[in-house]
Amino acid sequence: MITIKTENYNLISQDFYNKTIDSLDLNLISCTCGHFGCLIRYGYYKRNVQLKDDRITLTLVRVYCTACGHTHALLLSSMVPYSQIPLNIQMAAIHAFESGLSPERILTDQCFIDENNLKAVIRAYRLHWKERLHSAGLSLFDRPSLVIGCFSHFSRQFMQIKTTVNKLFLLPT
Repeated sequence: MITIKTENYNLISQDFYNKTIDSLDLNLISCTCGHFGCLIRYGYYKRNVQLKDDRITLTLVRVYCTACGHTHALLLSSMVPYSQIPLNIQMAAIHAFESGLSPERILTDQCFIDENNLKAVIRAYRLHWKERLHSAGLSLFDRPSLVIGCFSHFSRQFMQIKTTVNKLFLLPT
């Protein structure tokens, strides 16, 4: 999978996703095998995302590498692979947990996130990420540096549990 670094972590919509992906030059993105200029659009798949006050279904783009034959999903950095809960909501839950706030306080703002979702996020953080962040010297309070740091140290998005290869693509300025 290939994650596209965006500046807006709070905006997840089909329109924003399409505009971001359509603005990309696939020739500038390297495959996880290291080759450039070999990615072509290959198809789409649906993915549900649970937002603060809505549940949406996004149509995500898949690309095919003509060099190695692998397919990759194109995700935004506001999304956590294999999770329906976006990064900003997961981080809010983790901040509350680290601050000693009760889960009910977070749940009052989240219509589509239930207590089991919240507990799963906190459990994944405690079991898989808390010590990793500490050992790498990464802070929860600087989201852009956290995302880039997790890719550079662990080759995956923050809160990504499956160890599937994930590559971060920084948009050209």
